[in-house]
Amino acid sequence: MKKIITGLGEILVDVFPDYVKPGGAPCNVVYNASQLGNGGVLVSSVGNDEAGLSLLDFLIMNDIDTSYIQKSVKPSGKVHVTFQGSEASYEIIKDVAWDDIRWNEKLSELAQKTDCVCFSTLSQRSEPSKSTILKFLNEVPKHCLNVLDVNLRPPFYSLETILQSCHLADVVKLNEHEFAELSGLLETDNLISYLIETCHVRLIIITLGKNGSRCVTATSDTTYPTELIDTSNGDSVGVGDAFIACVIHHLLKNTPEAEMMEKANRFAGMVAAQKGAMIAFDENDLKEVR
Repeated sequence: MKKIITGLGEILVDVFPDYVKPGGAPCNVVYNASQLGNGGVLVSSVGNDEAGLSLLDFLIMNDIDTSYIQKSVKPSGKVHVTFQGSEASYEIIKDVAWDDIRWNEKLSELAQKTDCVCFSTLSQRSEPSKSTILKFLNEVPKHCLNVLDVNLRPPFYSLETILQSCHLADVVKLNEHEFAELSGLLETDNLISYLIETCHVRLIIITLGKNGSRCVTATSDTTYPTELIDTSNGDSVGVGDAFIACVIHHLLKNTPEAEMMEKANRFAGMVAAQKGAMIAFDENDLKEVR
C-alpha cells in the first residue's frame, strides 16, 4: 500500500523571465514524492481563474489527488522568479488563494490517514491558512512524520511562527543560508543543539547546494557530497523540495541514512539539471533513487 504524503500550503504559478511553470514548495514535495511511488495529496486553494484551472489540470495529469484543493474568491498564487547567476530570487504575490485555506471535516479524515505531512513557514504567513495548517498537524496520528521546511522569504515570516513550527516537527529542513539566518534570529551559535534539545527535533537536514547535504541527529552529524551535475540547462528552483521529498520517501521505508542521503542528492541533481520545480523524469532514473 502506498504511503500517504500530504503537503500543506501553496500551489502557484512560477513566472520565469521566458516561461511559466507550476510551483509552490508543498506542491513540489507532493509531486516528487508521487513520482517516487507514494500517494501524494496536496491541501491548498486556487482561484476561479485560468491559472487555477491550469494548476488543477497539471495535478490531475500527474495522478495527484486534488480532492483537498479548495476554490477561493482570491486569485491563484503567483511568484515572479528572476536569477542572479544560478541563484533564484522570488517576488511572492500577497493575498492570494493559498492564503485562504479553510478547515473542513474532510481535512480531519485526511489527517487521520496521513503517514507524513510536509508544511512550511511560508505557508503560514496569513490567516486562515495558518490556523488550518496548525489544526491539521494537531490531528495527525502519532506515527505520522511531521516535516518542516524552514522557508524564509522576507517579509513573510516571524520568529514566533518559526519556533511554533519547529516544536511541531520531527524533521526540519533548511538550506545553509536559512541556517545562518535562523541562528541570527535566535541569537545562538549552536542552532543544532537548540532544535534537538529545546524543540525535540529528531532529524535536521541542511542542503548545501553543490557541496551536497548535511544530516544531523542527536548522535551524528554527517555531510554527504553530491555528484557534479551539469546545470547549464537547468536552475535551482525546487531542488531542495525534490531533495526532501526523496528523504521523506526513504525515511518511510527505513532506508539506512547513507543510502537515503546519497539517493536524495542524486534525485535533487536530476531536478537541478532541468528548468522548473516539477520536471518529467525518466523511469530508469527513478528506479535508481527509489
